[in-house]
Amino acid sequence: MWSLRERWRRARTDEDFAWACLFTNLVGVPGLGTIMAKRREGVPQLALSIVGGVITTWWLVGLVLAVLRSGSFPPPEGPDLRLALEGLGLFTAAWLWALASSVALLRAARRRAPTAPA
Repeated sequence: MWSLRERWRRARTDEDFAWACLFTNLVGVPGLGTIMAKRREGVPQLALSIVGGVITTWWLVGLVLAVLRSGSFPPPEGPDLRLALEGLGLFTAAWLWALASSVALLRAARRRAPTAPA
């Protein structure tokens, strides 16, 4: 029976694991799937996505509070839309970078896959 460490090492070379990393990067948190694959570029991807998410959330909370204070939409003294666009831009950059890393990981897994005998 294989140990858990051996199974994890073997799973990292499979195409199924590459698909799991792709799914984690695109649907979950960008960069997390790349970190799962033990690739260094996952750390800045994750940092960009977290920073972008925090900035966008900060703007959204400020907008909701301004709407509740003023009672009108859009509020006259609401947060600047530029902040939300910057946060979304950072998150989008991380998402696209994670997509490229995931596709590269998937291609590498397919090249390494043994061919079935005919």
